[in-house]
Amino acid sequence: MDDPRIESIVKKLKEMVDENGPNYLAEQPFRVYSELVSSEITDRQTAAAVLHLLASGLLERVGQCQTLEELSKSIQSECNLNKRMADRLASILHLLYSQENKKEWCHKEREGLAQFLNEDFLCEWKGFAVWDEGNGTVNCHYEAKIILKPTKEISKDKELVQQLTKNPFLTKKKICDLFEKRLRNFLDDEFEDYCTAEDYYQPVVEDFGDNLEYDLKKWCEQTGFEIVSCDGDGDDEGYEPKIKRGWY
Repeated sequence: MDDPRIESIVKKLKEMVDENGPNYLAEQPFRVYSELVSSEITDRQTAAAVLHLLASGLLERVGQCQTLEELSKSIQSECNLNKRMADRLASILHLLYSQENKKEWCHKEREGLAQFLNEDFLCEWKGFAVWDEGNGTVNCHYEAKIILKPTKEISKDKELVQQLTKNPFLTKKKICDLFEKRLRNFLDDEFEDYCTAEDYYQPVVEDFGDNLEYDLKKWCEQTGFEIVSCDGDGDDEGYEPKIKRGWY
């Protein structure tokens, strides 16, 4: 590439596609513009021209242009830009959508899901709840190390399907984060319910393990995991009577 500025722009745009999926540029033109400006890799005029190009919808028809000259003429016609700027944008698009990049993106589709399905899923959870019977409270704690095995049924999970539709380049880490957050929220709710179920009987936190296995099995059936192991332990800080304040 003769122009280092064009090289930097192409590199930045490719990073955005790699991170957010193939449709990101067309669906989020203003965010693309903002990232180009904040990165300071190009002038505002070129960044604005990129924004104009993306907002025009021409990006979807880039593949129909066989040569740089034909692409530049399309940009001039569709975006009302001068030849100098149109030539610059044509070079950017030509390099961004090179055969090499297209091949790389093709291999990346659902690669993260394949990696996620081939490894065990580890989640370390810390639960906290407060039992309050009016005159005093008990702070309840539980920690668990959970290892699950993903099955192909996970591919049908509605939230995951939505995420992959939006971004087929979703990484294994992001998929792990998705299920880890959901599992922790689920167990937080179950632990809260367990500890506050009885108004007048202090919960035996150490016995939550039986509930944990039942709850975890239920969650796995709903999402498409199998339990490999689940080890945990709980404790409480003891009963703390409330201090009455005021005049007697």
